[in-house]
Amino acid sequence: MNKLKNIKLFNDLNKVSLKYSSLPNLVEENDINDNNKLQQLLLSYKNNINDIKSRSNLISKQARDMAKDSNARQIFDTIINLNNFAMDRYNNILNSNENMESSSVQALLNTTVEELILINNSIKYKEFLKDKFSYFYIYEKIAINAFINFLVLKDMNIDKDKIESLSQAILSQIQCLSLISM
Repeated sequence: MNKLKNIKLFNDLNKVSLKYSSLPNLVEENDINDNNKLQQLLLSYKNNINDIKSRSNLISKQARDMAKDSNARQIFDTIINLNNFAMDRYNNILNSNENMESSSVQALLNTTVEELILINNSIKYKEFLKDKFSYFYIYEKIAINAFINFLVLKDMNIDKDKIESLSQAILSQIQCLSLISM
């Protein structure tokens, strides 16, 4: 654990988590109901973590299988394109003027996107080359958590464009991580 605390990415991720840890007072009935539903869904999906990891592993395997006949330059270009596409999707979510979600739903969405942006930038600047094992451990944890959060947000019926962008971004980020780990 001490090794992770020395990694800037780890500390930045902690800051994002703390940023949304205290929500404003939930006074509207809708906010309270959404928060309760979020908690139930999160618990339900976390209890099915093995299924979610299997889905993520399948996406990773498919990405590696598609790249097995590619040369190093083609794989590198694909990694850059996937990472850029994911960032475009994150920006699409963050720049959306539609904020119809309750504060707890918005906090989960923003936390998820901001954490994914941090790993996206870490990949972009090749920070993982410093310590592949530690960085990939962090990347995997964030990607799985983002996948869980996506499933929860999808069940919360948030804006269709946001959920589609989040889905595409997470898929691209998992594929990108898979190709980097080859």
